[in-house]
Amino acid sequence: MPPSPPAASQYEMMRDAGFKHLEYTDIDDQRATQRIKSRPHVLGENQVALNAILESITCFNFMCHSRLHVDLGPLLNFIVGENGSGKSAILTAITLCLGGKASATNRGGSLRSFVKEGEEHASLVVKIKNQGPDSYKPDQFGESIIVERHFTKSGSSGFKLKSATGRIISNRKGDVDDVVEYYCLQVDNPLNVLSQDNARQFLNAATPASKYKYFVQGTQLEQLDQDYQLLQETLEANEMRLITFKDDIAFLKEKTEKAVKLRDALTKSADMRKQSKVYSNQLAWAQVLEQEDVLQEKEDAVLAAQEEIARAEVTVAEKSEALEVIENKVREVDEAIDILRQEEAQFKDQESEAKAKYSKARELMEQTHMQERDIHSRLTEASGRVKTYEKMIRDEEQRLEAANGGAHAEKQKELCDARCAVKDIEEAQSAHANRSAGLTTELNLAQEEAQKSEGLTRQKRQEVSAAESRLRTLSQNRGDPLAGFERQVPQLHKLIESDAGFSQKPIGPIGTLIRLNKPKWSPILEKILGQSLNGFIVSNRPDQVRLFAHMERLGIQKCPIFIIPRSAIAALKEPDDKYETVLRVLTFDDLRVRDQLVINHMIEQTILIEGREEAERVMLDGRVPENVTACLCFHDKKRGHGLRLTSRGQSFSTSPVTPNYDQKPRMKTDDVESQINFFSDTLEQLRTELREVDGSRRAIQQSAQRCVQAMEQHKKQQVALETQRRNASARVTRIEEELDKFEDLDGRLEGLKNDLQAARNRQDHYGNQFGELAVQKREMNNEVERLKEEHHKTKEVLQDHCAKIAKAEDKGRRYQDTRRIALVEKNQAYVSLDVAKEGKVQADVSRDRQSTVVSDYIQQASAVAPERAYIPDGESIRSIEKKFESIKEQLRKIRGQLGASDEEIQNRASRAVQEYREAKRNHRSLTLLVDELKRALMDRLRKWRTFQRLISAHARCNFNYLLSERGFRGELLLDHKTKRLRVQVEPDETRKNNSGRNTKTLSGGEKSFSSICLLLAIWDAMGSPLRCLDEFDVFMDNVNRAISTNMLITTARRSVGKQFILITPNAIEGRAKIDKDVKIIRLTDPRQRLLADH
Repeated sequence: MPPSPPAASQYEMMRDAGFKHLEYTDIDDQRATQRIKSRPHVLGENQVALNAILESITCFNFMCHSRLHVDLGPLLNFIVGENGSGKSAILTAITLCLGGKASATNRGGSLRSFVKEGEEHASLVVKIKNQGPDSYKPDQFGESIIVERHFTKSGSSGFKLKSATGRIISNRKGDVDDVVEYYCLQVDNPLNVLSQDNARQFLNAATPASKYKYFVQGTQLEQLDQDYQLLQETLEANEMRLITFKDDIAFLKEKTEKAVKLRDALTKSADMRKQSKVYSNQLAWAQVLEQEDVLQEKEDAVLAAQEEIARAEVTVAEKSEALEVIENKVREVDEAIDILRQEEAQFKDQESEAKAKYSKARELMEQTHMQERDIHSRLTEASGRVKTYEKMIRDEEQRLEAANGGAHAEKQKELCDARCAVKDIEEAQSAHANRSAGLTTELNLAQEEAQKSEGLTRQKRQEVSAAESRLRTLSQNRGDPLAGFERQVPQLHKLIESDAGFSQKPIGPIGTLIRLNKPKWSPILEKILGQSLNGFIVSNRPDQVRLFAHMERLGIQKCPIFIIPRSAIAALKEPDDKYETVLRVLTFDDLRVRDQLVINHMIEQTILIEGREEAERVMLDGRVPENVTACLCFHDKKRGHGLRLTSRGQSFSTSPVTPNYDQKPRMKTDDVESQINFFSDTLEQLRTELREVDGSRRAIQQSAQRCVQAMEQHKKQQVALETQRRNASARVTRIEEELDKFEDLDGRLEGLKNDLQAARNRQDHYGNQFGELAVQKREMNNEVERLKEEHHKTKEVLQDHCAKIAKAEDKGRRYQDTRRIALVEKNQAYVSLDVAKEGKVQADVSRDRQSTVVSDYIQQASAVAPERAYIPDGESIRSIEKKFESIKEQLRKIRGQLGASDEEIQNRASRAVQEYREAKRNHRSLTLLVDELKRALMDRLRKWRTFQRLISAHARCNFNYLLSERGFRGELLLDHKTKRLRVQVEPDETRKNNSGRNTKTLSGGEKSFSSICLLLAIWDAMGSPLRCLDEFDVFMDNVNRAISTNMLITTARRSVGKQFILITPNAIEGRAKIDKDVKIIRLTDPRQRLLADH
């Protein structure tokens, strides 16, 4: 039988109220059961909390670890490892680093015992997630809070609280406690961070009294009870003070009456005392008057400083305006140079191409001259040989004819015919070979055209892909105005809103403040306006510096900052209303945005004309319209592309505007659907152009294929002609063999004829070559002259263009020099302004200091005389003080009879009355405080009882529900009167009549499983976002271990956003339903790590 509890104190009786609130357990359990059953049975996707999550833990020289680092998951973490690997060290590090006591870890009595053997100091680092709208001081810490604790063998210890960037925010433990308390981490709660010893005690050896203690500590009932008990002690102490107040008030009342009577007795020397008072008042206010004269001098100095600031600000405005004008001119020159350089590349390509063609033609011409000379000499030599052989043959034939008669002559004629046939075939081969060069040229041209068409098709496919990407981006981000800007811009907006240091909040990005009324111009205007749409606008230089610091901290690089004054541009020089300008198709949320684009891009003088012909007619035919500097139009061949036409004097230029399809739209539009339809039409047009280009490519490829086939047919004909030539040559050989049957006398004639034929062949060959070269030479001379003229013209055009560039660059350098001078003058003006402001600050400080002195003097003088005393003309402090001292001496002689001065008597009476009134006021205030404390205490105790009632019912029913997961049933007996918590479990669900068995009669696995159910039931009632448990499954068999593990995972997933750190020496994979919200961390023995390192 358990011992009876000690007698309850008055506070405990008032707190418990007879435990009547615990008499409705059936109703409470029914409601709690309904709440549990109303929870969804199918678990949804677990959600990661935005804050209060431990991201990582790092230990240095801690326990037996030189360095131990663990990155934790945001939801479920299973830390697995052998003994000595550092599992329990992680929970110990969490408790100590977050401000817990060393004794709470059950690992050591002091911090020095946790320093690794052989080392002098140790440190712990815990990184806490700090995101979301309810994050802790995000402006100071950022997205993570880093808590460090350092301690040594000598016993010294300290904390460091750092931001996400590593900047030290505080070294005070109180600030660490504030963070822990803000996120309700409860590291000292024995059930929140259940260490190895506590887990073993709770899961296996806890008595009903210790289990009850764990319950009230884990649910914060004990902490609340201690807080209310402290409130009761404060209340009792104040009630004791009320009793002592009554005696003090009676004493002060008697003292006041005596002092007032003594003050009333002062009736003598009234006139003298009045005069003394007058002198005293005059003396006090004369000092005030003297200090007010000094204050007036300070006020005059402040006004002079203010006037100096006004003059400096005028100078700054003038210098800023002058710099802005110069910068606009610099930008105009830079734009002109960019356009000229874009055109220069084209002119250089033309000049290089003409030069290459001319050089190649000259080289071919030189080669032709050399061939002509060589062939002419060979032709002359061949002609001489032919004449010689003809004469020798005639002489030989006359001789043979006389010897052999006419048969030999006939055979000679047949041989001559055969040789003529061979010659005809060779001439056909020569003509066929001449056609080979033309076919080769046609084939090369066709292949070049095919390559060009391939390049055009590839470029068009890239344009189609970019247009599809732009259309897809536009459809997906139609609700996000910042989608087209850098991803850090939303953070920059938050910093601007939270920063109170701006004299006027910056506005931007500029693109979000512009509405495009005609979406079809979007690609061209996005390209023309460029990075200006990314920019921000401020009103002064300090705001620009402050905003630039924010951008630099966030890594934003493509956001220019413009300084625009509040006053808008009064009058704009716009063209005739019949022309549509960039300004007229845009609507601005702020006039400063309009003024910025007017200054930088002259949008009021840039007209928009859709057709190229109409644009060229307006800009190039005749005089350019008034107040028009440039014209934008759509490209007549490339859908979505544009052209920029400018005319300056006699110089006309047309530059392409190539849209960047990778750039998301940055300007708003009222009709998003119309913009999407426009880009859809553009995409469709590009696809049509792709089909046309692809069809042209296929046609060109077919033409190239026909050229290849013609070349192959040409080669076949060449082979056939060669076959015919060989057959004809064989016939000549046969006839020659028949001629050999005649007498050997004709052998010499045949040799002469062969030599003649060879000489004629060479003569014909060289003659044909010489004729062809003559024709080719005339054609090449004409071509060389034409290419020379073209090269001369392109070279002159390039030189003229380079001269324009040099002139523009020289102009740009002069403007840059002027800009540097203007910038130096502007900076000097700002320095002068800062000096003037600093002078005013010092004057203000001096004035304020003197004003404080005057106020102190007035306050002191008012204490003497509430109304300002009149100071007669000619009187000074010294003269008044002399009169005052004289009359004081006379009064002092009279005071001897009263034992004190008049002032002392008056002061005593005033002090007595004031003390009496103050005591009565304090008594009333303390009485009200005591009454209010009583009401607050009673209200909180009532809520404490309700909380005790509901949390008990929830724990009972949730415990039963968790037991049913394995088919157990049981009961959680909470006796708040005797402060006992008993657990009864029946493993056999079929035994309906049995109320359950005591946990001591259960097996080790059943006992551990029931203890896990009890722990989960209490966890479910806790409000901390962190739950830690060490070696929860040591004494379980495999069946209970698997069920308990899955139950822990299921319960953790129901606790959406909570972080669990569960430690076990056993493997997890084979017994748990692992998902992406579960992270398994495996630790190795540090000795094994050392061996692995070696």
